[in-house]
Amino acid sequence: MNVGFIGLGQMGRAMAGRLLEAGHRLTVYNRSAAAAQAFAGRARVATAPSEAAACEVVITMLADDAALEAVWLAPRLQPAGVHLNMASVSLAMARELAALQGAAYVSAPVFGRPPAAAKGELDIVAGGPAAALERGEPLLRALARQIFVVGADPQQANAVKIARNFLLATVIESLGEALELARRSGVAPGRFLEIITATSLGAPAYRNYGKLMVERAYEPAQFAMTLGLKDVELALAAAREAGAALPSAELIRDRLVAAIDAGHGHKDWTALVDALTGSG
Repeated sequence: MNVGFIGLGQMGRAMAGRLLEAGHRLTVYNRSAAAAQAFAGRARVATAPSEAAACEVVITMLADDAALEAVWLAPRLQPAGVHLNMASVSLAMARELAALQGAAYVSAPVFGRPPAAAKGELDIVAGGPAAALERGEPLLRALARQIFVVGADPQQANAVKIARNFLLATVIESLGEALELARRSGVAPGRFLEIITATSLGAPAYRNYGKLMVERAYEPAQFAMTLGLKDVELALAAAREAGAALPSAELIRDRLVAAIDAGHGHKDWTALVDALTGSG
């Protein structure tokens, strides 16, 4: 398939590489040209997003609403083109894109980190018109371990992504606090993690995030605190729209802001408790 790929951050690079391995032809674009030039010889390197928009399917994987608006909203799809937006964006942005592109727009945000993307083991939540989903399915299959279609309204997929990332933020906050309590009580954090993940808290989120916390593997970040703050802000915005209360999101937002202001924004968001307690 002839694919345009816009946004070559850590996740975007891994996803684009996976699509090339799967045999798709890519035209790649990134605002920072060096990231796109890394694909020279394997993909066509575009000098403007409109070149990627000329492909039959376009994937955007940009950092936030502002980046998506700056890079993508100006280019127009080809008449038969489809836009798969696979980034985490607000519900308002999802609605704007759906209004602009109608039956050609699919929200398909992903769960997973760059190593999973490189192996085609992401979990993908998709929402959009059936015909557009069908057009994009070969690309989603190349990237995904599982695909969950939630409905014809693209913003439903973004709502799932936002709510799920908020839940991960609560796991990081509570697990970090629990590890700090164990450490200050004389229990080795690694031993504490071994016990809880061997009993009722054996989910991958506890095992994987806990391992990063115990090993203090915060740099280079797999998911920076600044991105974590963006996701918590998205949850709070969605809650305001829905009339839902998220008091823990407000607490975590304030703690992320404090950690970022203290100079820890470049670290993985699993460093949150360490950043605020000075543990080490």
